[in-house]
Amino acid sequence: MRTTREVFDALPTNAEAGLDPAAVPESLRRFGANRLTPLPREPLWKKFLDKFDEPIIKVLLAAALLSMFVDLFRGSPVTAGVALGVVAVAAGGLLVLRRSEWLPSLMFVSALVLFFLGLIVPPHHPSVEGLAVMVAVILATGVAFLSEYRSDREFEVLNAHKESLRAKVIRGGQFHTVPLEEVVVGDIVSLEMGDEVPADGRLLKGADLYVDQSLMTGESEPAHKKPVPDDAAEGFDRPGCLYRGTQVVDGVGQMIVTEVGDATQLGLIARRLSAEEEEGEEPAEGEETRVKRKLTISKELTPLQEKLKKL
Repeated sequence: MRTTREVFDALPTNAEAGLDPAAVPESLRRFGANRLTPLPREPLWKKFLDKFDEPIIKVLLAAALLSMFVDLFRGSPVTAGVALGVVAVAAGGLLVLRRSEWLPSLMFVSALVLFFLGLIVPPHHPSVEGLAVMVAVILATGVAFLSEYRSDREFEVLNAHKESLRAKVIRGGQFHTVPLEEVVVGDIVSLEMGDEVPADGRLLKGADLYVDQSLMTGESEPAHKKPVPDDAAEGFDRPGCLYRGTQVVDGVGQMIVTEVGDATQLGLIARRLSAEEEEGEEPAEGEETRVKRKLTISKELTPLQEKLKKL
């Protein structure tokens, strides 16, 4: 995080009059806009396949597959034996490659293939019971997928509205309210109870200012913030440092913006999340998990899903 002196030296701004309005384009050019790069959107096909990873769906898929094999063995033991061998090899390959999350999809495809084999191979008696279970699986996963798809769209609408929130800044000695994404490095931002900190910065003035930093630190108790002599030290424990996404829960203050957009701590964490998701890794527990919940829809299991998983 830049120091207050570095910002004062780089731009025509001061603690009283704020940033010169004519210098806003220069700040945008040098330091960028206050926009976060969105996290990569999960493909629809992957979201649909993830629905097969539900515990109850796995049980139904196993029942359908068992029914298909039993009926196929009655009609054509040779064909059923070959099919069983192919499925076993494919499942073993997924386990060796540590892709066990694809097993439910393999079971689903295998059950469909076995049903059509029962239609083609004499005596042409497909598993009706297995088909009934597959219909139930398709209905359950389809409803869950459509429900999640609608909730994702609603979240995007709400998120777009959140991005239209406004921040209170001082420019050229005048008080202005500007959209959150138009806050730039060098702006003097006024903060009061209920405000969300729009960018990273250092506190210039404060009176009984308390900030909820649980998004970053996980601490439930708000942190007391107060102006400190300008130095290069930074961190969530520093009383003079404020971070984007945290909430003012009490008091008033003024901060100078030192970092915006992807250069903020919130933006850096979001970029790490993007890199981990591209590599197929799960985000580490802690601040990255909390930031992901803030920027996306929570994918945590419901209490019922937790009980089914244990069952």
